[in-house]
Amino acid sequence: MSTLEVQGLVKRFGSTLVVDQVSFHVDDGEFFVLLGPSGGGKTTILRMICGLEQPDAGQVLIGDRDVTRLSPRQRNVGMVFQDYGLYPTMDVYGNIAYSLENQRLPRPEIDKRVREAAEKLGLTPLLRRGITDLSGGEQQRVALARILARDAQVFLYDEPLANLDPKLRHRARRDILAVHKLRKVPSIYVTHDQSEAFAIADRIAVIARGRLQQVGTPDELLEKPANLFMAGFIGSPPMNLLPGTVSLKDSHYIVQVKNTALLLPEKWKSSLEKAPTPEITLGIRPHTIIPEWQLASLNGHLAVTNAVVTDVENLIGEVNVYLDLEEGVSVVAVWQETDTIPAVGETLRVGLDPDAFCLFDPLSEQALSPECQ
Repeated sequence: MSTLEVQGLVKRFGSTLVVDQVSFHVDDGEFFVLLGPSGGGKTTILRMICGLEQPDAGQVLIGDRDVTRLSPRQRNVGMVFQDYGLYPTMDVYGNIAYSLENQRLPRPEIDKRVREAAEKLGLTPLLRRGITDLSGGEQQRVALARILARDAQVFLYDEPLANLDPKLRHRARRDILAVHKLRKVPSIYVTHDQSEAFAIADRIAVIARGRLQQVGTPDELLEKPANLFMAGFIGSPPMNLLPGTVSLKDSHYIVQVKNTALLLPEKWKSSLEKAPTPEITLGIRPHTIIPEWQLASLNGHLAVTNAVVTDVENLIGEVNVYLDLEEGVSVVAVWQETDTIPAVGETLRVGLDPDAFCLFDPLSEQALSPECQ
């Protein structure tokens, strides 16, 4: 069984802190994604795991072995880079075989592993082709075959699809998952693309400003963001964040956003009693805003209000509808594409589901926790 554990990694470049106390665990056979904006520290973390960078503090453990101070070769890690890291002077066979030759494996064993990996990724007819004669998608498969041929304990992927067009990205993503299922070792995949991360990850760690923001499944990150950064980063479009104040009325908590008062469910009582200030940030996910043509089929616990349509974006299968609930209170809703597409300037009745609200402390920027989740 192979696992990967990162404990308190810290990395500075000069006076700039680029990775700040990052810790996470990747289980045996888990496909784990590091997601975040460019420059957030994701690739630096990956380079510390594989040994290309040394941390200023913290540890990297593969299985029960501390590999923090070992060279990349001693760590037994397979890595695919954004530029694939292939040798243009070698053919496909030579590129796949190169790391095996460095391990001084017997020639029959190298040949067996190279041909098995090439067969699994459809590269057998290309084994004697030069790297420069291959397409981008073919080169990406060669890079995958190279790590598939190794008996590595961990696979690492640093934005390996960034240079491919959308059609090739879809094929290459399936190839990567196929390699993962064949080897069933911990895999870490770095990307800034949310749709890519959500399509392939068992769990996702979001890294921004050098810090770990949250770890969870795709559904957990969408439905229970840990802080305001997560709420504003995850989702397309992201969560609507509205400043408001909370007050107690007739033993019920109400959040006031401008002139709109919304009754909060009982589950928030304990957290709001402990809140240091009445100021609150209300989070409303775009998919939870209900259009008026669906209100009749739902139960009566929704808060129903008027909204003016300010813009409409037609996408494939769904529509982004920008709404003004009142002056200064604007939200975006995501509705499934139907024959009923509202026009700009139209006034609608929309439903807000209090059970789907998220609440954040604007001072600490952390999410409040309801009593029952």
